[in-house]
Amino acid sequence: MAANRYIVLLKDQQSKSIRKVENEFSLHITSSELLSDKNKSFGIIDNRNAVLYKYLGVMVVDNADEEHLASSVSDTESPVLYFERERDFFPADELSLLTEIKSSAELLREKIGELEEYILHKPLPQLSTVELEWGLRAIGIDRTIYTGKGVDVCLLDTGLDVTHPDFADKAIEGKSFIEGEAWDKDPYGHGTHCAGTACGNVRSDTGRRYGIAREANLKMAKVLSNSGRGTTGSIIDAIDWAISQQFRIISLSLASPVKLNEKPSQLFETVGTRALNSNTLLIAAAGNDSNRPSLPKPVSAPANCASFMAVAAIDSQMRVARFSNGGINAATGGNVDLCAPGVDILSAHPRKDSSSSYYTNKSGTSMATPHVSGVAALYMEQFPQLNAREIWALLESRAKTIENLKYRDIGKGLIQVYE
Repeated sequence: MAANRYIVLLKDQQSKSIRKVENEFSLHITSSELLSDKNKSFGIIDNRNAVLYKYLGVMVVDNADEEHLASSVSDTESPVLYFERERDFFPADELSLLTEIKSSAELLREKIGELEEYILHKPLPQLSTVELEWGLRAIGIDRTIYTGKGVDVCLLDTGLDVTHPDFADKAIEGKSFIEGEAWDKDPYGHGTHCAGTACGNVRSDTGRRYGIAREANLKMAKVLSNSGRGTTGSIIDAIDWAISQQFRIISLSLASPVKLNEKPSQLFETVGTRALNSNTLLIAAAGNDSNRPSLPKPVSAPANCASFMAVAAIDSQMRVARFSNGGINAATGGNVDLCAPGVDILSAHPRKDSSSSYYTNKSGTSMATPHVSGVAALYMEQFPQLNAREIWALLESRAKTIENLKYRDIGKGLIQVYE
């Protein structure tokens, strides 16, 4: 995260307003429509240069004077509507949460190490006569003939291992929003795993199915680094790109924790609304900060915004995952919309050496999110006349209620294919 980087929401993008902001803050503003593979935002933004994301009306600037920004927001004549400091985002999976806990709680090192060792090395489930992974059975994938054909699904994540045998024959478009790191490599492994669930098909070694929308057009935006860290700026940049390409679904298996009673970001709320108005559905992980049943935590950003579909996680016993965040910020917003399988989810993974597997289990609301994104692609293929808001409503209306679980924790219920 750049020091003192700010994300600024503008009222409009008229040339008069842009010139006024440039003069007021002594900046040169470059529109995102001028960005390219050779002219990327992270090579432009500095003390004197800002980038304006055309499809979102959002500007990113370094080292702005916060008091000056606050004064501009208060000035009714100023084009500046809102601003916030850039924040860090992380993959919303169980292992990533452990990494963060380790860095801030040295006293828990031994117990966390044991749990981390278990997560990394627990055995894969043995192949049985059942041909579907449990998550696919739970959402009813065997009841549909649709495959997501023709629907563009964009994952904002750590990248994709394009050499993986299950993706080698796919035509995949991608772009990196992390300086010096390529989108078509994934040392962290998180993006490959999520892509496998949303748009994979069957295991190349056993033929057992783990992916949902196998004929969707997979798009990758690398917004999280090889160490699993990203920022508001990279996410905004990627969303603007995805909207410019008219991608129908943006899947965000990432999260930034929020405090109890913290209001959702006006920035992300506006971005989500503008995406919906552009016929793009944003689906985001609810976050993994909870320690249930004693300590549920509120839905993380950006999923806590009403314009983002927030996805919680359940396990194979139809219980809320112990780490899954809930809609406990009722007074300020931040509800769960749907839930999906998110515990012990087997999917694709980069192979580290000849003795390792191309597949692994992961747990987290990160794993639940691509289940919803994949099913949304099936709906969009089946109902091409429906817009993003109508698809959202249909997903919720077809969700399956789960006995004894609270709306606070699972929203409308477990995502289901349309029969």
